[in-house]
Amino acid sequence: MITKSLSNAEYHAHPSISKSGLDLVARSPAHFMYGEKRESTRAMVIGSAIHAAILEPQRFATDYMLLKDVADRRASEYKQAVKVHTAELVLVGHEADFVSGMKESVSHNYEASMMLAEPGQAELSVFSTDPETGVQVKCRFDWMTYSGAALDLKKTQDARADAFSKSIMNYRYHVQAAFYSDVWQWETGEELQAFKFLAMEERMPHFAKLWQLDDVSLMIGRQLYRKALNTYARCLDSGAWDMQDGGTELIALPNWVMNEFIDQELDNNG
Repeated sequence: MITKSLSNAEYHAHPSISKSGLDLVARSPAHFMYGEKRESTRAMVIGSAIHAAILEPQRFATDYMLLKDVADRRASEYKQAVKVHTAELVLVGHEADFVSGMKESVSHNYEASMMLAEPGQAELSVFSTDPETGVQVKCRFDWMTYSGAALDLKKTQDARADAFSKSIMNYRYHVQAAFYSDVWQWETGEELQAFKFLAMEERMPHFAKLWQLDDVSLMIGRQLYRKALNTYARCLDSGAWDMQDGGTELIALPNWVMNEFIDQELDNNG
């Protein structure tokens, strides 16, 4: 099923497994089943506002109230505004400036602007069935052109290649790209034309850069989601949602520390 009518809350309430759910399963099935549910934070509210401003500018202009001259949310003007609008739709000065700055930076990225100008759909929810396990799965595309190209917005501290590749690994964006691509194909029978990340720096001047994962990264992402999805299917069948083995294992300092130590030792003994 493909639908554009679901709210974010309705999407998250659907019982199908998502990429974020698979991330928890990969940590341990117990983290997925028994972990505390995330409560909405102001950062998440601002993230939703950025999505609306970039992907649905007409809705942003209609639904959101920008109090550009209000310093913070303790002000009486803000408190009065949220009586009429919800707190999620009222932005004070620095918040409004931040969202506007992020939107402006994207407008200076020619390829991203052209992709967003294509006919398409924002916040497109896709539900399907994993052909291997029979598990119900879901994903939500930030932007999908009618020609079949997907764009996913990511806030980041550094959009350059070396830094953003670390974000891809840390936040498992390669798992997302592979999972979303496959869910789309399972449901439509068609391959995505492309899956691109729009990395947007949070600090001024909000540099925005488009990235597309290479085939090997997608292959690794596919292996990781497949392992988590198979684990999830087994847990559904057995009803057992265990944590990882609690036995003692060796642990070391991060690789970069170890490599630096080895290089130093080689220099000292060279």
